[in-house]
Amino acid sequence: MLSQNKFLFCVYLFMLPIITIGQNFPSRNFTTSDGLPNNAVRALFLDSKNILWIGTENGVSRMENGTFTTIDESNGLGHNSCWDITEDTDGNMWFASYGGGVSKFDGKKFTVFRMKDGLLANKTRKVFPFKNKIYVGTEQGVSIIDIKTNKLITPKVPEHKEDFISLAFVTYRDVVYFTSTFEGLFKIDESSPTPRIVPVVLHKNSYSLGLFGSTLYSGNETYINKYDFDEILNGNKLSVNFGKSFVWQFAKDNRNTIFAAAWGVYTPDGGLYTIADDKMTDVSNIYGIDSKVLLNVVYDKFNDILYVGSNDNGIYQVRLDQIINYNPFILTSIIDFENFNHDKLILDTKGLKVLNAKQEITNSISLEDFKKSEMFFYKKGQNILKKQSAESRDFELNFNIPTNEIEFYEIVKNQNSLWINSNIGIFEIDKNYKIVHYLPKHSLKIGFGYDNKLIETITYAGVRVYENLKTLENTHYSKFNKNTPQYIVKILTNNNKTYLLSVFNGIYVYENGQFRSYLADGIWKEKKFKHITKNNKGQLILAAEFGDVFIVDDSKSFKILKTISKKQIIGNTILFLESYKDYVLIGTEKGINIYKDGIVRLIDKEQGLKDCRITTSQIFDNTLWLGTQKGFYTIDLNRLIANQLTVSEIGISKIAINNIPLKPSSYKWFRYNSKQLVSDYKHNSFSIDFVPKGHPFPNKLKFRYRLNNNNRWSPYTEKTNVFLPYLPYGNYNVEIEVFDMNAGKSKVFTILQLYIQPPFWLNWWFIILIITVFSGIIAFVFLRIKRKSNEKTIIQRRIAETKLEALLSQMNPHFTFNAMNAIQDFIISNDIENSLLYISEFSKLIRKTLENSSKQTITIEEEIEYLEAYITIENMRFDNRIDFEIQISPEVDTCFTKIPTMLLQPFVENVFVHAFNESSISPKLIISFEMISNTLLECKIIDNGMSLNAAKKSKLHQSKGIQLTKERLSLLQDLKNDSIKIDFSENKGTTVTILLLV
Repeated sequence: MLSQNKFLFCVYLFMLPIITIGQNFPSRNFTTSDGLPNNAVRALFLDSKNILWIGTENGVSRMENGTFTTIDESNGLGHNSCWDITEDTDGNMWFASYGGGVSKFDGKKFTVFRMKDGLLANKTRKVFPFKNKIYVGTEQGVSIIDIKTNKLITPKVPEHKEDFISLAFVTYRDVVYFTSTFEGLFKIDESSPTPRIVPVVLHKNSYSLGLFGSTLYSGNETYINKYDFDEILNGNKLSVNFGKSFVWQFAKDNRNTIFAAAWGVYTPDGGLYTIADDKMTDVSNIYGIDSKVLLNVVYDKFNDILYVGSNDNGIYQVRLDQIINYNPFILTSIIDFENFNHDKLILDTKGLKVLNAKQEITNSISLEDFKKSEMFFYKKGQNILKKQSAESRDFELNFNIPTNEIEFYEIVKNQNSLWINSNIGIFEIDKNYKIVHYLPKHSLKIGFGYDNKLIETITYAGVRVYENLKTLENTHYSKFNKNTPQYIVKILTNNNKTYLLSVFNGIYVYENGQFRSYLADGIWKEKKFKHITKNNKGQLILAAEFGDVFIVDDSKSFKILKTISKKQIIGNTILFLESYKDYVLIGTEKGINIYKDGIVRLIDKEQGLKDCRITTSQIFDNTLWLGTQKGFYTIDLNRLIANQLTVSEIGISKIAINNIPLKPSSYKWFRYNSKQLVSDYKHNSFSIDFVPKGHPFPNKLKFRYRLNNNNRWSPYTEKTNVFLPYLPYGNYNVEIEVFDMNAGKSKVFTILQLYIQPPFWLNWWFIILIITVFSGIIAFVFLRIKRKSNEKTIIQRRIAETKLEALLSQMNPHFTFNAMNAIQDFIISNDIENSLLYISEFSKLIRKTLENSSKQTITIEEEIEYLEAYITIENMRFDNRIDFEIQISPEVDTCFTKIPTMLLQPFVENVFVHAFNESSISPKLIISFEMISNTLLECKIIDNGMSLNAAKKSKLHQSKGIQLTKERLSLLQDLKNDSIKIDFSENKGTTVTILLLV
């Protein structure tokens, strides 16, 4: 026993320092294979936008999202060998080059300062901003540039023996200090118009300065000088010297850890160091840095990242957040974890280790200890072995297995004991970490039921439940019973039930001392399971090795609450399953899937989980422990599930139209300098490169885009490029949705308002012009047709008027001829009185005829006066025997209603000529005017003259005036029906009906 304790003590002493410093920080190395222009990194700088600038010996790079954008002399940089970078108070970037002076970049163009511009030397080492000035450290001293005016001033350099190389600056109490490599510390006195360089601490060899509070570190040759600035100002210039190597730059994180980048120049003692208590501690291995030639170190406080620049292997990115810590644990394969007595137990291939809260090994049980316990039982318990070997077809124990071939399967905790299962038997370990009991059983899977009875699964022979572990009294359940568990890989107790998972037969439950198969009883048809756990609500979470994950409530009745589809899980093989608060943790070969409410986050090597081949898992308090074949990870779950930073904005870094990039003038600070883009319809294919910002893990981003709100999203892709070929003309709002697998969030950004102009023939002005032209042509044609129509109407009217005048001229002579015949008859009959009266009346009628003949229309009243005069003359020939009457209906307005001139006279004349003769009895003539509609006037000439037959005989002798009147009406009005109708009635005379439009 004493030798065993000595052995444990030696193991403890050996492993304690390894465990104490064994945690590794996740890091990544960027070199030329990743896009860096050169592996010799001379400068690192984080600007106000949190973008990392890298100065190399072959140009300057900007790193965003793990990709590099290079700037060199072709872009206007003064020289490709960049040794320092800074940013002034106006946001301009400054680059010190070794041979090309200093370059100033305002986001669009470079301004270069060289010796010809007043710079002290073209070999510059440092650029340092303070207020509105840039202090340039050169090989021969310091030059000062005003950032507003670009005016350059060079203070006089003190006397010196070697080159006055100025390569580090600090400010203290608003005074600028710098160090000269071979001379020591100086200050720049700017109290007068001409700045002066004043010595402060003169000593040889100073390569860097780091000021933290009032503590000043100066990197010397093979050690560090530590000063108190207040003491220096008080005249005490003594320093504390410690450390080793050459320190070229200092940085401090938000935990107040001071880092130093070192390169030994002459000795291989460079690397990354931390400084504390006047000691330098090499942490290169812990931070994953394998270069010994480090020149730079800067700290990103926003993302809690340390950047380290080397002169031979690019840059290193180290995450300091310590969410995921790795412990190599002497490179052994981890089999299982358990917690016991406030300790953490690790079962690996070498045995059992007990770790305290500081992860220090306080106890252990070696392979030799397990083998000794087995052999001790073997010598004492031969009878029990014989009894057990005859019971079933177990995997028989082989007591000849050597110590180095022992295989452990798991740790099972039950009450105050630990049980370790192996290929040489089952061991019970008490709270003092001593092996107190041994079971000669070879079972791949054991567990304790809800009743604290040991359940031993037998691969080919069923199950045993032990009532007494000392006597090995047990109940055997035959494999031929459908409810007996077979091929069990996991055992979990939840309340009063114990669940056993089978890789072929689904899920079994041990309850009330009996086993039950959910598959055989038809409760759940799923057959293949590999993992089981429970959440904080007492619900079961189960997973098949290559399938879905199920959340199940089996407290009262079996119910599947949720199914996490295999398609949602990133990875093909489920390696572990855990639950924390409302989250389900699903481990695959791709990493850890963190599931909640349908959202899956992925944790992998980018966050520090470099080895995803997980062998076992366990949650202790708020920490997830993951075992691998070379050590284990501890993950802070509260920090892991906390709200994560994600993309805050998206900028456009490059646009090409029809494969032709936009001119550099369209960009400022490497971003497209507008939110809009206008292009014509011929240039309608666009390639847009974009850069997301504000997130810590670029490889966790997926992107999709759409052109407008009503469009469908494109499929997700990891490429930061949108290609839009052959877009039709119109307006587009290019939107990008980013899904961050680290944060489990998606955000939508409108990155560009794109307007493609239509062809000129579809522009509004062209359409309006065409419409105007066509409207003008149509209007011109219409007006021309209308004018032609008007001209034709006027011509036709004039023709009608001329024809009417001709008709009237025909009618007047005809009437005159009849009148002259009447006068002639009076003269022949020697009736002088009547002839004179007739001539008198005739002259009046001729006068009215002459007055009316020049008019197209006259009123009814004028027509009646004319007819009365005419009838009077004609009636004289009949000795006034003919009775005549003019009838006017009340609707007829005789004063305003107009009718064609001398329209009725021919019909009245025809009455006197053909209707009556000397034998006519009581001859009578009636002329009537009546409105039969609002626009139609009916005129009738009614006589009681000759009979129908006599009228027909005289038809050939109808007055020529009647025919002329019909022609007049056809010219003056458009009536579909005949406007003049003559009715002959036997023994009743003649009725002439004339319809007129008024």
